[in-house]
Amino acid sequence: MIYLKYTCFILCFFVSVLFATDLEQLDQASSLYKNNQYDDALLIYESLHNRFPNNIDIMYNLGNVHFKLKHHGYAIAYYLKALKWNPSDSDIRYNLSLARALVDHKSESSTSIIATIINWLRLLSINASFNVMMLFLLTFLFVLRLLQLKKFNREFLSNMLVISGLFFIISFSIFSYQYSHYSEKKGVVIAKKSAVYSGPSETLSVLFYIHEGYEFTINKITGDWLEIELSNGFKGWAPASSLFIL
Repeated sequence: MIYLKYTCFILCFFVSVLFATDLEQLDQASSLYKNNQYDDALLIYESLHNRFPNNIDIMYNLGNVHFKLKHHGYAIAYYLKALKWNPSDSDIRYNLSLARALVDHKSESSTSIIATIINWLRLLSINASFNVMMLFLLTFLFVLRLLQLKKFNREFLSNMLVISGLFFIISFSIFSYQYSHYSEKKGVVIAKKSAVYSGPSETLSVLFYIHEGYEFTINKITGDWLEIELSNGFKGWAPASSLFIL
């Protein structure tokens, strides 16, 4: 029993030391950033990101450091990574818009009703979409059970059943869209300029060129080559060294 207590004490001590060290590094990186020492801050944030790859704040700070260093491709990539975990964060979305405005290409944003609805849906996280869907499903099943018991107003319950069923179908559609969007393999161009080839080899013909900050969807991966597709439908093969996979 005494041995177990000592073991727990030692483990707690080491965990607290490691946690304190990480906090010190965060404070150090923040101080370096405020003092315009962006290269030094970048090294610390990258080290922390390797240990905590899903930490949104570290991703966001990496985006900020790269933005200050004028690494616009990396800045966009890290903002997109952070936004994937927290799509409703206004600070991330604003900084992402600033970084996108500085790259060479200009994406045409649609003002249609469908595009507006899609943009609103992207503000929801996949977890929130799932929770809403499950809420309406449970409501539907609960009302159905009440109907089976035949102890309450049947007309009212029938209407509630139809309404909850419709909302479940809508929420299921939203969740399905969110899941497919979340599951897509995407990336950002980090090279200043890179050729896109007709196949996974530099000996093949060049189809077009991509520039830093271009965003794309990944269709295939073959060795050190990726088949990418831009938002305008252009597709081809580019070397992985010039790309950042989200």
